[in-house]
Amino acid sequence: MSKRKDKGLKLLAEGRVFQLREGEFIVKSERGNGEYRVTWSRDRWVCSCPDFRKGNKCKHIYASLYYLAVRDVRNAATALKDDRKCIYCGKDDEVIKKGVRYNKSGPVQLYYCKRCGKKFSARTGFSGIKKRAEAVVAALDLYFRGLSLRQVAQHLRMSYKVEVSHKTVHNWIKRYVKLINEFVKSVNLNSGRWHADESVVKVRGEHIRIWTLLDSETRFVLAVHVSKSRGADDAVELLRKGLKVSKKPEELVTDGLGSYGKAVEPGAFRHHPHSILPQGRVKQQNGEIFQGAEKESKNHRELQNAGGGKNFR
Repeated sequence: MSKRKDKGLKLLAEGRVFQLREGEFIVKSERGNGEYRVTWSRDRWVCSCPDFRKGNKCKHIYASLYYLAVRDVRNAATALKDDRKCIYCGKDDEVIKKGVRYNKSGPVQLYYCKRCGKKFSARTGFSGIKKRAEAVVAALDLYFRGLSLRQVAQHLRMSYKVEVSHKTVHNWIKRYVKLINEFVKSVNLNSGRWHADESVVKVRGEHIRIWTLLDSETRFVLAVHVSKSRGADDAVELLRKGLKVSKKPEELVTDGLGSYGKAVEPGAFRHHPHSILPQGRVKQQNGEIFQGAEKESKNHRELQNAGGGKNFR
């Protein structure tokens, strides 16, 4: 371990790391006579200390990274603890592992509660599914790649030796779309940075533009707008849709289209209490983040059609 990593670990152990918000930390100096701000900016960590200005990845950045790692471990431990909570009495202080049960979905951990004397199994998203879990996952993947329900059922029969009807595949899709929507509701979409881009498709000889807005951290599609033009009004409409599902960002990353610059000028959102950014803060990027965005938009529409898709945003 390098000296900077070692000192970063020491700073964390001494309780000198404080998270202000997602992607922003305050780290107290070793001597206690100052503090430095560590932030996530333009796809990298940045620190206000002199060592970082020299081009080094400083101890304060390492301390912040260690803080995030510890937080993830704690979250995982909490999830495991919830999984071991007795489904009968709701307690977890006297729950022990009690073997494994094998079914078509694979091995399932069994638990025994000494308090109430009952057994129960670990709760998973595949509880109640009679077929193998990998077959269900494959069915969902194939469907959202464009195969029909009958084609998916045929593939499962040939590749996984699983006999299901196209109606069963449809029921799987409805069930797991609902679970996805419940998960999406708990995701924080306020990362502080949006990515906007537009693509062109030809429909019956006419060029149609698809505007897409992504959250930087989660890569979730915040908004989609379809138009024949590429003016400022279309950019305003896209950003207004984004403001309905997320707070206003600190930064908007675009491909340099002038319509975005006009859209974030003061007064552009006269029908909405929020503005986005001063025009000078609009950033340009090469658009690599949007590779496959059209596919994500297609999946988004298919999820809506499958049922419960209104919350998948």
